[in-house]
Amino acid sequence: MSTFGLSFDGFIPMREAADIAKRAEQVGASSFWVAEHLGYRESFATSLVLAHATQSARIFPTSVSPYLRHPMPVAMALASLCEYMPDRFGVALGVGNPMFLRESGLEIEKPIKAIRDYISAVRGLLSGERVNIDGQTFRLNNAQMAFSPEKQPLIYTAPMGPQMLRLSGSVADGLVLSAGLTAAYVAQSIAIAGEGATKEGRDPRSLRTAAYIYFIAGGDRQEQNEKVRHKLAFLFRNANIADNIKSSGLAIDQEAIMAAIADRDHAKAASLVPDEAVEMFSIAGDEAECRRRIGEYEEAGLQEIVLSLVGTAEDKMRSLETFGKR
Repeated sequence: MSTFGLSFDGFIPMREAADIAKRAEQVGASSFWVAEHLGYRESFATSLVLAHATQSARIFPTSVSPYLRHPMPVAMALASLCEYMPDRFGVALGVGNPMFLRESGLEIEKPIKAIRDYISAVRGLLSGERVNIDGQTFRLNNAQMAFSPEKQPLIYTAPMGPQMLRLSGSVADGLVLSAGLTAAYVAQSIAIAGEGATKEGRDPRSLRTAAYIYFIAGGDRQEQNEKVRHKLAFLFRNANIADNIKSSGLAIDQEAIMAAIADRDHAKAASLVPDEAVEMFSIAGDEAECRRRIGEYEEAGLQEIVLSLVGTAEDKMRSLETFGKR
């Protein structure tokens, strides 16, 4: 059986997030993944709040982008957290959402090189090395940290697309896949990352595998669908999810959804997501249905299922209790 974690998207107040994290750990959650959505709650500060609210779960700011953050302050923040609470923190590095990066005046160029350079820089700095890298998005000229954590934190990637998956297999400790992927797409993604590990002479089985999954258990099914639709619409704003949508065979107008989200018309975007998408891209239903669908993702090769809880605070607590019973 896989372990399970919980994702936090930064959309809810931090005190509410802390309460959910506390209960999640009580029912068995072993990790928390804190999103870096631009304009929402900041991931490193939120990670520290969640750490104080809990006892042992490992916490990952994600997806920290080389287009937004220089590797030196990232290494400083991560080393500081690891010094204060050893073995409680890791990080997931990723490109970030193109639409929101553009709103901040940033453009994505050569993302594979950018992530490869970034991992090398962050890992080198955390190890206390002098780092010289003329990276895609930064430059380090003989830079060195004044301190380093006793134990190196795990560095995951948040890959989308075959090239980034292969890179993950070759250089990262693990990967965490996007929410909204079908079980078949998850299995395919893990296999591609394994190819990257094998090419680099690494054992693919040593690669840690996790994925976010939208999850709501119990309650009225139509209400469940409506709540998940809003989550999927926000996810589908990302052009990088196009292959997953296409592989489903469903007729989904992703460009129209992206345009609606850009206009901040979330209701219109959600209306463009059909019920069939909820069934395919998330886990929703009663306890038996949720258990069946969880099994499909475990069979796809996930070592860790990261729940992205959907709905109200009451929905989230009910879903946690349901998952804990498995």
